[in-house]
Amino acid sequence: MDGVLVDVRGSYRRAITETVAHFAGEGPTPEQIQAKKDAGGFNNDWVLSEAFVREAGVAEADAPFEAIKDRFNQIYQGTKYDGLIATEPPAIQTSTLEDLVQRYKLALVTGRPEADALWTLRRFEWHGHIPVVVGMDRQAGREKPDPYGLELALADLGVEAEEAVYAGDTVDDMRAAVAAGCVAVGVVPPGLDVLEHGRTLMGAGARVVLSTPDTLPALLATFDSGDTSE
Repeated sequence: MDGVLVDVRGSYRRAITETVAHFAGEGPTPEQIQAKKDAGGFNNDWVLSEAFVREAGVAEADAPFEAIKDRFNQIYQGTKYDGLIATEPPAIQTSTLEDLVQRYKLALVTGRPEADALWTLRRFEWHGHIPVVVGMDRQAGREKPDPYGLELALADLGVEAEEAVYAGDTVDDMRAAVAAGCVAVGVVPPGLDVLEHGRTLMGAGARVVLSTPDTLPALLATFDSGDTSE
């Protein structure tokens, strides 16, 4: 969802910075956050925020994980979804989703809590296009790069892994797709260098990297025709 459907530079990434600054006095830069994401293992932004807090020398006794999580949620969710989540712009055109849903079965596998994901889908009136949503809640701690969430989505859709394409913007997305047996398609999120981040995603297993999710229909058409030369 993040970086493919929604631009999260001013929401999730900002919430990380503000959360860490609250406990450590200073928050990480966008480049420092991206470096952690590119290293892998930080699909969960609560966990990533805690990692930065600990690196700043703040002990668990002074900033327990639950306190970090609560602060993050106050910033991101706000009260009844009036926080940064309400400011997120789309990263994909609605017409692209309309095109995709006419030809394919769609599912969303996300590290967001399911309620947050569904709220955002409803906000953009996308909920009718994506019938299967596998949020953090169903993944039982087995978040990407573990393929478990993708496997749940495939089962819900009734689709075999070798017939599926998974698009994502992070190293963990690509590793999860490969582990699940899906075709991994990388999408460079808003604000990152296409060539540099594209190489990162290819190194994590992406078969193809797109500079925008709006070219997904054209890419999938080449898969349907058997032409994967692009």
